[in-house]
Amino acid sequence: MFDQTIDPIDSCGCGDTGYLTTRTVPIDLAHGVGRIDKVPVYHCRSTDCQEFTLPPLVSRRLEDIAEEMEKVQSTEAVYTWESHQTQSPEPLQRTNDQIHLQAFTLQFGGREYADAHVVLIVPGQAIFFQSALEDTEYYLLLYEANTRIEGIWFSFLKFYYEEPEFTYEDFLEWSEDGHLKELGRIPLDEVEDTLIGEFGEC
Repeated sequence: MFDQTIDPIDSCGCGDTGYLTTRTVPIDLAHGVGRIDKVPVYHCRSTDCQEFTLPPLVSRRLEDIAEEMEKVQSTEAVYTWESHQTQSPEPLQRTNDQIHLQAFTLQFGGREYADAHVVLIVPGQAIFFQSALEDTEYYLLLYEANTRIEGIWFSFLKFYYEEPEFTYEDFLEWSEDGHLKELGRIPLDEVEDTLIGEFGEC
């Protein structure tokens, strides 16, 4: 279902709990020091902390981006999952949409609403919420990649999951037979209002 998975919580470089967010990361290049914007990292949210940790998937992707930067002698880039050399018929639009989706989904790291909280983010793809009212009640905001409607759209789904711990791998296995109820389809610019309407204010 998803191409990439990054856990929403890990460890910050300082040793405290790190929450998935984005930041600009310096990078050594053959032609000097460069920077990559919007890199997914784990950070403890302390304004005094300058440390962070890179998820393993992100570290590998940074190496590819650095190679691309060196090829074109660039010192600045924006983090994306896809190579700029993609063979898509509309590579620029696809890349821009992917950047927008990643930034949008990553901003939900650690977010809590009155009646639900985020338990898992699949960057650029999906956000899972757990109800604060019933432990087995979950919601999924899933990017619709193949919609023919213009713009970025999500499916909003609800499901009940009985296991005590929720992991992405377990969800994938469960979803082969488990029941997902679609609550509706939402354009990107209406997601925040829909979530607040469903779960209450942050």
